[in-house]
Amino acid sequence: MLSIERAHAAVVACFASPQALDTLPVQPGTHRCRVAPDELLLVAATPELAGVTERRATEHFAAAEPDALVIDQSDGWCAFTLRGDEADNVFAQLSTVPLPARRPAFLQGAVAGGSAKIMACDGYIELFVPSTLRHHVASRLQDVCRGRTDGAALRLA
Repeated sequence: MLSIERAHAAVVACFASPQALDTLPVQPGTHRCRVAPDELLLVAATPELAGVTERRATEHFAAAEPDALVIDQSDGWCAFTLRGDEADNVFAQLSTVPLPARRPAFLQGAVAGGSAKIMACDGYIELFVPSTLRHHVASRLQDVCRGRTDGAALRLA
C-alpha cells in the first residue's frame, strides 16, 4: 500500500574541501548527500539529531580544516516520504529525474516544478524541498493521489 507523509529530519550542511568532506565520519543512520565537490548535506532521521550531527562535524573540521563551515539547515527544508510499491510511480508523476535501481542513491533535480534533493532508498523515497515549496509539493502529492482506490495513506500536515 502507498504511504506518503511529511517527515521531519535533521539537515546539516558542511562546506569544506573535498578531502575534508570525504574523511568526515558520520553516525549510523545518517545519510551523506554530496551536493557539490565542496558541499555535503548530512541527513539524520529526526530533528533531535541536528545538534549532535552539527557538533561532530564541527569537531572534525576544527582539526582537519578550520575554515570549514557547518550549518544546521533543518528549518530550511521540508521532507516527504513516499513508501510502498507505487512510490516510484508517484515520484515519476512529479519529476522527470530518473530513479536508479541501485540504492541508496542521492539525486538532485526538479520535483513538482521546484528544486529538490532526492534520496532513493530501499523501500522508500525521501524528497527534500525548500520550506517555501512545502504547500505546493503537498498539494501536488494530493493531486497525484486523488482518486486512488488502493487505500493510499496521505499524512502531509
